[in-house]
Parts: sequence; structure tokens; C-alpha cells
Amino acid sequence: MQAIHKKLHSLTLLIAEDDESTLKWLSRVLSIYFKEVRGAKDAMEALELFKEKHSHVIISDIQMPQVDGLHLLQKIALLSPKTKRVVMTAFNTPEYINRAVESDVDFYLKKPIDVDEFLVAIASSVSKESACDNKVVSIGEGYFYDYKQKLVKKDERSIKLTKKEILLLELLLHNQKSIVSIEQIENSIWQEPVSADAIRMVVTAIRKKIHQNVIENVKGLGYKIDVEQNLI
Repeated sequence: MQAIHKKLHSLTLLIAEDDESTLKWLSRVLSIYFKEVRGAKDAMEALELFKEKHSHVIISDIQMPQVDGLHLLQKIALLSPKTKRVVMTAFNTPEYINRAVESDVDFYLKKPIDVDEFLVAIASSVSKESACDNKVVSIGEGYFYDYKQKLVKKDERSIKLTKKEILLLELLLHNQKSIVSIEQIENSIWQEPVSADAIRMVVTAIRKKIHQNVIENVKGLGYKIDVEQNLI
């Protein structure tokens, strides 16, 4: 468990659970491994806490008053696509499993949850992302993106990007071959509503620095990157 603690000790966790005793128990146990653990008794409170400060991981019960956990996690995905989303439920019916799959959650856990299983799943996921963050990936036409140095490279040339250009490029690479909506881009990069022109300006700047085909505009929906990422 020492290895798991090392991987999780810098991460923050948000728990959404309407059962007070379960919430207290999870908060107490998981605070041993995570840098910060916050608890919310329902989805609305969890969403407000998340908006105040994003968490690296959120674990939520499905059945809660007013808004259920899957709707909460879908909203979290829009606000912060990189946040790990975990759902827990006492029900293991096809209906709930299908809804979880459709909601694109990272992990689905049966209650009462096995804490060790949860910790191993998150630690393994973090390890894979960390490995990716140290890689160089192809973004087409001889260009490569270096996650560690935050640079685009071609041959012997290094191309610097602005902070927003880096954030947008990594967001699109993280969701490679999927359409990233305008709302997702707003929430992830600006964290507030912005004009379509503001987003278009960043896209245009990236295209000028790299190549015109690196980012595809899906009219009325958003943007995507659709290249074969060959890790180096």
C-alpha cells in the first residue's frame, strides 16, 4: 500500500454520498491516501464544491436526492474532462450498468465498495497517464508533441505554444478522435463562457504554428484531432 500512497498523495478527492455514515467512513479511510478529501451529501452540493475547486478524482453514489450521481458525473466531465469519475451503487442491474457505460465513467464499483480495489484502480490509471505525460506523440505531417517539455517538434525545430494553445492541444489529444464540444473547451481552458471567436483564434494560432489539418472543426459541435498517435 506504500506504493499506492506514493501515487495518490498529491491528488484531491471529492465524495458525493447521501448516506452520512458511509460518507464519514469513506472520508476517514481515504484521507490516509489522498492529499485532500471533501465530502458532499448530494449532487448539488458536490457540484458547488467542484466549481469552487476542481478535484483530481470524484466518486459518487448513483441514487441521491434531486439529481442522481450519473448526471453529476456527466456535468463534471464537461467541467473537467481529466477528472477521474467513479460511480458506486448497491444495484448491479443491466439498467444501471448501461447508464454508467453511456455516461462514460472511468470505474463502476458495487457497494459496499472494496477500498483496496478503488485505490488500485485510481493508482493504475494515474500511472498510465503519468507515462503518457512523459511521451512524445505524432500529430501528423512530421510534427510531434512533447508532453514533458510542452513543445511541438519537427525535425530539429522546436515550436513554442502559448498556455491556452497547450491546454487546447492536450485536451483534444486526450479525447483523440472524439468531438470536444465548445462547452467542454470553455470549462477546461477558460472556466467561463467565451465567444466562439476567442476559441477560433486559439485554433487558428495552433494551425499556423503546426499544420492546417491538425485540428478539425466539426460544424455546430466542436473540434477534434483525428491522427494516429504513435508514442515515441
